[in-house]
Parts: sequence; structure tokens; C-alpha cells
Amino acid sequence: MALETCIAFLLADELDADECIYFKPRTPHKARKNRDFEVLFVDDEDEEGEDEGRRNYFSATVPSLSVLDFQKYFQLTQTQVEELASLLSPFEWATSKLEGWTVMHAVLASLWTLSTLESLSSVAARFHTNESLIHQQLNEFCTHVNANFAQKICWPKWKEADASVSGFSTSIGLPGTVCVVGTCVIPIERPSDVPDPEAYQDSEKAYSVKLMAFCNHQGGFTHVTAEHPGKWHNSRVLLETEVGRALQEDPVNLLRGKHIIGDATFPLSEHILTPFPDYGTLGEKKLRYNLKVQAALQVIQASLHNLRSKFQRLRCLQMNSITQTSLAVKTCCIIYNMYLKSNNGAYVENIEEHSDVQEPFYELPNGHSGSLGGISKRQDIAASLGRKPKKDSTKGYYRLWYEA
Repeated sequence: MALETCIAFLLADELDADECIYFKPRTPHKARKNRDFEVLFVDDEDEEGEDEGRRNYFSATVPSLSVLDFQKYFQLTQTQVEELASLLSPFEWATSKLEGWTVMHAVLASLWTLSTLESLSSVAARFHTNESLIHQQLNEFCTHVNANFAQKICWPKWKEADASVSGFSTSIGLPGTVCVVGTCVIPIERPSDVPDPEAYQDSEKAYSVKLMAFCNHQGGFTHVTAEHPGKWHNSRVLLETEVGRALQEDPVNLLRGKHIIGDATFPLSEHILTPFPDYGTLGEKKLRYNLKVQAALQVIQASLHNLRSKFQRLRCLQMNSITQTSLAVKTCCIIYNMYLKSNNGAYVENIEEHSDVQEPFYELPNGHSGSLGGISKRQDIAASLGRKPKKDSTKGYYRLWYEA
């Protein structure tokens, strides 16, 4: 019942947000649940001076929710939202003592906030509360999700690693690949919880952090980090991540002979394979290898594209704390993984988002063309690739597993 009541406020898309801010708190509604999760709201009693049209909107025109509609608004299934609220209920919430405000309100309000670019004041109006509460609730939600669902993002090992290698080999034709790595920039406000806030400012005076993500053959995130300045080069960010440190200290335990695929901004090694530099003189095998690398990279590009499409707030994250920013980004990635597993794959043609263009690592002052092991391994894989397969019913596009 609490879930249905919350949804009525959230789905009032036709209400003008500015006018909604001035509404008085509503009296509780009685809900009647019909087939296909239909919800009709009836007021207990008329409120003096309340706009009749808006009251009728809530009582008569709130749309029913199908499974797909629910996921469209909240990114999770109804069952997942109910489970999430149930699992988060035992934890301490600062708003737990507020009359009429439940954990379900907190979950739905936070999912709505992360999924849209709607102002916090407008989100607050939907719940008949204030902006500071929505902001506080979002921070609490992200903290609890990270503390209790972090296992939704985990590095593939053993059977999971073998499945990812098999998946990349089957769909892309690139053997030995366990993960792909990619990045995107997350705009933020000037951070107040770091020693040097200007380190997060780029040449255009905008503040940002860099999201570096690794994913498996299905597009599921296996490791993410979002706490380093957006202007940092990818190779520098990599060194500061847990994966980067593991590659330096114990790559055998991390990869067990397998490798990661990255673009030219990463250093070539036997653990991270990158494309051959193309100066117009590459042979057929090297060109074929580069095409397969690009196809593999489209998996992470698609996941990052969809992450920001589903969670619009990441395109303009109104936070001035690196700690809270990192928690919010990781929360979106955790929810993305939960959502990914409940949907079938989809096709993608092109991902045209190049906001994070950087120089190739081998062109940097301190860069190099690759380790001897990496150069040899890349040559061997390129030499082993067979003829280019014929185009199939997918019209030549590689299949990338992610949600629509």
C-alpha cells in the first residue's frame, strides 16, 4: 500500500512543478489496487480551497503501471523495489520519525531523483516535503545501497571469468578477454571536501570527476571508481584504482592469464591490450584485430551511455562532495547491474559520445609503445585471427548485451 501511495505523487508528470511547490500537505489517501497494478485514489474528505482539477487528477487520471512502465520510471522492477525497501528498512534513517514518511518513500524519491534532471525542489513538491529532506534522503539512500549491495559489482573470477571470456570470444571473436575498460566525465559542483578543489576544474572552468568502469561481455559493471579529477588522463586514473594496483602487484591472481581490452589511452601490456596505432600502413590482420578491439570497446561505451541515459542526474550531478559523488555514481552502477539482469539483450549501432577525448598513451611525454610482453601478445592474437566473418541478420553489427 505504501508503494502505491508513493507512486501517485511521483507520476504526476502533468502537474506544473512551480505551482506544486505551494500545495498544502494532502490528507492520506485510500488506495484500491486493481488488475495490472492499477491504482485509483479517493480523498477521505474535501480540503477547503484545494484545486478541484488537481484533486480529480490524482483520483481519476493517475495511470496504471505495467511492468515496463514501472521500470521506466524507477529503473527496477516492482519486486526489486519492494525487496530493496524491505532490505533497507532495518537500517537507521534520519527521517524515520517523520509522520507519513517511510523507507518506501525514501527509495522511490531517491530513484526518481537519480533518474531525472528534475530540480530537487520539484522532486520535493511531488512528495509534499522540502528540498533539504530530498537531498538528505538521497545521501542516505546512496550510503545504505553501497554498504549493503556492493557485491552487485564484483570482479569476475573462476566460472564468471570463464563465462565472460567465452562471451567475448563468441560475440566479438577476440580470445582471452575477461573485461573491457572505459571512462566518462561526470560534471559536479565545486568540491568542498578535498584539499585542492581546483584540481577538479578543467580548462573551461567546469568541475568534474572521471568515472572509470570495467565491464564483462554482458555489459555488467565489474569495477567502478569515480573520485579522481575529470581532466586526469586515463592512464593516470588507472594507476589509482584497485584494478590498476592489482595489475602492478599481483596480475596473475587478478587475471589468471587473461587480459583486459582498453583503448589507446591505456598503456599496452600483456594484461591490457590496446589497438595498433594506425598510420595508414596496417596490414589486413592488424586491421581486423583493431576492428574486433573496437567492437569489444563498444560494450563498455554502450554501458556508460545507457547508465547516463537511465540515470540522467549523472549528466549534471549537483553535489559538492567527492565522497557523496562517488557514492551516488556507484549507487547508479549497482542499480544498473540489478536492472541489467532482468532484461534481454539489445542491439546497438553507434555510440556517439566522445566528451572525453584524450591523447594516446604512447604519445604522452612519459608514454611508451608498450611492454615487450604486450607487444608480443598483441601480435600473436592478430596473427591468429581468421578471415573476417560474413555479415549475418544483425546487418553486420556486433551484439552488445545491455538493456534498451
